[in-house]
Amino acid sequence: MMLASADKISARQAIIIFLTAQCSPIIRIVPRDVSRIAGRAGWLAPLFSMLPFICLVYIMHLLFKKQKDASLGELYIKVFGKVIGRVILAFFLVWFLILTGLYVRYFAERFLSALLPNTAPVFFYVTMLATVFYAVRGGIVNLARTVEYLFYLFTVIFVVLFVLCIPNVQSINLLPVAQYDIIPLIKTIKPIFGIWGYFSLVFFFGDEINDKEHIRRFGLQGALYLLMTCVMLLIQTIGVYGHTVIQRIPLPYIVAIKSISLLDTIERIESIALAFWVFIDFTVISLFAYVVISVLKSICSLTEGKNFVSPIVLFALIFAFFLANDRLELGQFSEHIGLPVNIIVCFVMPAVLLVVGKLRKII
Repeated sequence: MMLASADKISARQAIIIFLTAQCSPIIRIVPRDVSRIAGRAGWLAPLFSMLPFICLVYIMHLLFKKQKDASLGELYIKVFGKVIGRVILAFFLVWFLILTGLYVRYFAERFLSALLPNTAPVFFYVTMLATVFYAVRGGIVNLARTVEYLFYLFTVIFVVLFVLCIPNVQSINLLPVAQYDIIPLIKTIKPIFGIWGYFSLVFFFGDEINDKEHIRRFGLQGALYLLMTCVMLLIQTIGVYGHTVIQRIPLPYIVAIKSISLLDTIERIESIALAFWVFIDFTVISLFAYVVISVLKSICSLTEGKNFVSPIVLFALIFAFFLANDRLELGQFSEHIGLPVNIIVCFVMPAVLLVVGKLRKII
């Protein structure tokens, strides 16, 4: 586990939290968006997001090469000064609160559309946020251990479902791929890297990660996991139904899973996928809640942030109610605002932080 103390986690555990958290938006957004942008060549889209992701891994590695005991929020204050640094973090704080509410809303919308259309959405909001409240109050160590165990189980189930989908994949939905597809594939960087950029978020609680010298090693291993699983997801969706169908349906992955039938007798396997989607939704919401706590600790120069959990959960509940009127508005918000702002917050700003920190000889 490479744990140096009982109240800290390893870099590997932090990256596992990221890998688990990014699964929910990737499954929801990427198949539909890359199908619309790149057509049948969309299954190759993850290859084009690898370079910026690897750059982000090296940015994080360089940021913490000398500042091993700091968090990302503390680095913003050290590099930009107390006033400008806190202004930047205040913007991040608002954005992360919005995203926390966004993922709570998406969690509810999925169950309302797929399983329980007549249930009041507040039931899903309260149930998920109550679970997140107790998980985040328990601390990052307990959260990391839970996510780490379920991450491996989720990966096994994901691979098994992919294998079971293979007989339904049609090569005509994936081929041919020509040189004319390169420009559309480059455009797919926005929906994919807008989510993969969450890699930098785990370092907002970098003071609770004890072996940040291994960021590059585990980050590159994470890059390989992202590439393999994302390509598998796109083959599983575009390959089964084709890009023209996938770009028009709200939950492509669940629809692809519904095509599985074992021995012509066992069906409805999508229930397993939905059950684990609850787990990855829990992870991404808990991650953002914990990141919000870490940002608040940096802004207020505190060492403990448990008292912030209750107001954070309350704000997430409010944002979940009022962020959008329906699923269409949620999708438009994610595409036109969410993904571009994610790229700025999670990639552009850390890159600027690194450059300014190097110029000021702080990093």
